[in-house]
Amino acid sequence: MNTLKTKYLNQLSENFRLLSEIILSQIVMVKDLINSNGEYNTDFFGEIERNEVLIDGLDVKIKEEVINAIILFSPRASDLRRIIAYYDMTIYLERIGDIILNTSRTLEKINLGMNGFETFVEMLGKMLKHAEKMTGNAVIAFDSDNSLLAYDTIAMDNKVDELYRKIAKKLPETFKDRSLSREELQTITGITTISFNIERVADNATNVAEAAVYLSEGKDIRHIKMPKN
Repeated sequence: MNTLKTKYLNQLSENFRLLSEIILSQIVMVKDLINSNGEYNTDFFGEIERNEVLIDGLDVKIKEEVINAIILFSPRASDLRRIIAYYDMTIYLERIGDIILNTSRTLEKINLGMNGFETFVEMLGKMLKHAEKMTGNAVIAFDSDNSLLAYDTIAMDNKVDELYRKIAKKLPETFKDRSLSREELQTITGITTISFNIERVADNATNVAEAAVYLSEGKDIRHIKMPKN
């Protein structure tokens, strides 16, 4: 039975790791799209759509494996905490996948290469770079029981929030006295949507990091105000 349980839990771990890798590859593709200044590699849009199917499949599979593990093996407290953490973090990662997919679809409709949008492209790129690092570090913190890395990840959310607020403030200031084309208006709306989406990616990465802290320390820090980084 112990051999079967170990094999089953290893499979659960592998599926979670695969889900994490696909999510991170999605973030990288969207980051490359943003940094391309409108010169999109259109193959990315199709690949992101196809990967979302894989993400949805892994989401269902991992949740089923978690439930089956609890029913079949009656795991002890430490194993049960890790198994439940897989369930929670799969929810957060699947949400990130949905957000990235929506961001990709928004990018497909706008033109970030137009004059006047360079500053916003740079800020969006920085936001997504931070969110990518947060997501990757949160998963590593979980895999390695590294609560220090998890805390560092949570603190990074302040950087994303600050850039989000800057974009929200700078967009109307930049374009308030201009007569704007339909394409420019669409792009402004798209930038607002994308910045909000990236902020949500960072929030979900923070949730993963908080779950990693709970796993490592048995401490629920979700409602504790963290110091600014």
